[in-house]
Amino acid sequence: MIRTITAAAVGAAVFHIIGRCCTRGGISGNASSRTWICCASGTAAVLYCLYRYKGTGACLTMFGFLCILAAVTLTDLYRREIPDICCAAVIILAFLSVWTLPGLSLWDRAAGSLCVSVPFLVIALIVPGSFGGGDIKLMAACGLFLGWKVTAVSAAAAVLTAGASIVYGMAAGRRKIGDAIAFGPFLCIGMLMGIMWGNRVIEWYVS
Repeated sequence: MIRTITAAAVGAAVFHIIGRCCTRGGISGNASSRTWICCASGTAAVLYCLYRYKGTGACLTMFGFLCILAAVTLTDLYRREIPDICCAAVIILAFLSVWTLPGLSLWDRAAGSLCVSVPFLVIALIVPGSFGGGDIKLMAACGLFLGWKVTAVSAAAAVLTAGASIVYGMAAGRRKIGDAIAFGPFLCIGMLMGIMWGNRVIEWYVS
């Protein structure tokens, strides 16, 4: 119990620091609400990793990945950019996960790196402004970490949640057709959903 409480407190503190660093100098917002959301998210991330993964290495690797997703979400929301350092950090975690989170073959990882990033790149070339370079690089890096199954489900979930957000915004009069959105947060939400349910979705789809 003490270990769990301590880990939850550390997770809340780490996400709080991420929130402070990634929103500094960005779009203004409610700092108090942001702090509570970051701390609650950090606590939830730690508890999920402790529940889902048995080894210390696996827990730390996945928590590190969730920290990167949090950083990407906040940075893209407040600064409308996805830093290359976040993509580089994911690639480092992908190599570490070969030992800490075994189970994915090199083929799965290579396919995961390409199965979403390449279509995004093609669409971006055909329709300028549809996807940013940060979105493409993020999915290429995260595909190495997640494998093609989870990455494919993550992209589908991201598109659906982004579409739902746009439709809701237009219905509420907050958005107009053609308004740009920060897609990074939706990609991160999609990857979180993919981590939790991606393999089950694939198994259900092919059965």
